[in-house]
Amino acid sequence: KGEEAPFRLLVRAFFRSPAAVAGFVLLAAIIGLALFAPLITPQNPYDLNQLDIMDSRLPPGSQSMTGMIFWLGTDDQGRDMLSGIIYGLRISLGVGVSSALFAALFGASLGLLAAYVGGRTETAIMRIVDLQLSFPSILVALMILAFLGFDRHRRRQ
Repeated sequence: KGEEAPFRLLVRAFFRSPAAVAGFVLLAAIIGLALFAPLITPQNPYDLNQLDIMDSRLPPGSQSMTGMIFWLGTDDQGRDMLSGIIYGLRISLGVGVSSALFAALFGASLGLLAAYVGGRTETAIMRIVDLQLSFPSILVALMILAFLGFDRHRRRQ
């Protein structure tokens, strides 16, 4: 029969793994929710014209005067919590994808620079990368938090 193409082997191995298929379906559902949020959600939480203060602090499953059902309830301003979560998903995915693209572009640029120039420039870039990778990400997060400060008793305005 001959040797099978590597991509075909990858696809076959992927579909043999139930965990991989479940993860892919979950990721596709999350991306689909984020992309089609205006079509799925009953309310845009950022559109002030759609908000009604009379719908504030409704419990989950409540119905508004207009007949809209709030599956997860509403907040203090009458915004649907489920709509807020789905619209927040759009922002989170946008930040994640854009930061990953920026990191890939920045890393590829540094790698190309190190490979093209070579010598001391390559060594310096590699030492900086080694230094950055030597710190655990949780430690970096704690250092940033200590530097910026955190006041858990501060009230939002």
